[in-house]
Amino acid sequence: MSSATLKPDLARWLDALAGIGEAVGGDEPVIDLVDRVARTACDLLGYDFCAVFLPTADRRALTIVGSHGLSPDYVAQVNADRPILLDVRGAEEAPTSVAFRTGEVVTLEDIETTPGIGPWGGVAQEQGYRALVSVPLRRAGVVVGALNGYRTAPHRFDAVEIGLVTTLASQVAVALGTAQLRSREQDTIRELRRAEEVHALLTATALRGEGVSGVATALAELLARPVLIDDVYGAALAEARWPSDGAVGEGVAADVTLGGEVVARVRVTATEDDLSPLDMRAVEHATVVTALELMRARTAAEVEQRLRGSLVADLLSTDGADMAALLDRARRLGWDLSGEQTLIAVRSADPQAADDRTATERLLAGADRFAATVTPRPLAAVYRGDLVLIAAPFATAPGRIRGAAAVARRLVDHLTDTGVIGRAVAGVTPAAAAVELPGLLRTLRGAMDLAADTTSDATTTVIDLRDVAIDHLLLQLDDPQRLRDYATTVLGPALEYDREHGSELLRTARVLLERDLDRRAAAEALHLHPNTVAQRMRRLEALTGLRPTRPRDLLQLSSALTVARIAGLG
Repeated sequence: MSSATLKPDLARWLDALAGIGEAVGGDEPVIDLVDRVARTACDLLGYDFCAVFLPTADRRALTIVGSHGLSPDYVAQVNADRPILLDVRGAEEAPTSVAFRTGEVVTLEDIETTPGIGPWGGVAQEQGYRALVSVPLRRAGVVVGALNGYRTAPHRFDAVEIGLVTTLASQVAVALGTAQLRSREQDTIRELRRAEEVHALLTATALRGEGVSGVATALAELLARPVLIDDVYGAALAEARWPSDGAVGEGVAADVTLGGEVVARVRVTATEDDLSPLDMRAVEHATVVTALELMRARTAAEVEQRLRGSLVADLLSTDGADMAALLDRARRLGWDLSGEQTLIAVRSADPQAADDRTATERLLAGADRFAATVTPRPLAAVYRGDLVLIAAPFATAPGRIRGAAAVARRLVDHLTDTGVIGRAVAGVTPAAAAVELPGLLRTLRGAMDLAADTTSDATTTVIDLRDVAIDHLLLQLDDPQRLRDYATTVLGPALEYDREHGSELLRTARVLLERDLDRRAAAEALHLHPNTVAQRMRRLEALTGLRPTRPRDLLQLSSALTVARIAGLG
């Protein structure tokens, strides 16, 4: 097209530019606006097809964002497989890349006669164009894209045509900038509206006091993703849409803090790349609301713990005169202690734990988590430095483990496995009426005092008073050292003999006493010949001077063996 034939109809140009301006001022999407610009270029300048290129987010390539005369499939294929790379130089560099990089108009009159064309020449042959003009799009002095016009036949682009297409490119750059600004404003408005929705929904959840489960449900609804809130021990506090098998893969986890301490985590089944900045703010907002709910729950729990602690202290120190009032008090708090009850006590072997308020709080919190899994739920409190549970004698723990002794062992395992305590001395009493609990606790504490000093660093001791044959009053002595001295005085030579010879005189004696002095029954239990049992007992009698056939010696031997077992002697 010559300059003579390229004298455009001014009215057509003005109408076309006005149409572009009107589109910019409306709500037309950016892609539709760019397509309109490409169509206008073809109509005004006689191009067979036209395309507008913008850089990718990483600015490593140019892709087609709007076009006229090109099929959508072709545009998608070029963008996916053969975008215009911006890091290529020399003969391999595409004309559009040169225009974008240099800011100068690039023209090719006939690609087929152009020497040394690179891989981009294959694209030209596929699309069927012979000539092209590539004009940089400038906004505020910065190149932001390129406008390309294509002709299927060879063509010479003179100065007039280049001036016209450059003018159109300037309008395109302004239109794109305005449209992109309007799009960002609309995105901001949508974000603000969604932020208001997030704030309103989570705040309403907090005001209604729906708890941690309400926070999980609200966040899952906002993000349309599964949500789990768990504590620092990995125990679930609440979940919404969370898979039952836990198979969720990698996810986002945000800490919930109270007083500078992490107390829980909010988990979402997504990576940070999957969530928008607003989604991440919603997660952060959820951690704040969760902290408020946990603070509310903690306050309620502290009140309940104080009430329970006061009740347990009164129950275990009463002389029985006010027992009816105490049972009524327990009933109002949700515990029926009218039947027989069993005491379970746990003492941390760490000597500082009893004086450490934080350790005491963690111990009681760990006991509460465990108590929630036992039916019926035991009454738990810290009394005189020991964790004490008042439990029904046939409580059922996880895994259908029955009996107070089994519950006590499971409790100790739970506390040590979760790191609440390192090692411990624990004990369980026979079932008895509530009025007998104070006496049983004194016996139990005496046994724990006796065992505490001999518990090794890696050992946790659980004492079952139902297996103790000694008169329980003996264990209520306030001086456990006197008991150990008593056992050593009675059994000292036999203890030394067992240590030096690796024999089992004391074990043989215990089994024989448990079998009512029946040598054959004891031999069967020990997998020994009856004569071996007799020989061991004769050795024990010689060392201690005690004969089990004499009632007085039998009582002394039985008491000393019991004390030695609890104290870890022998």
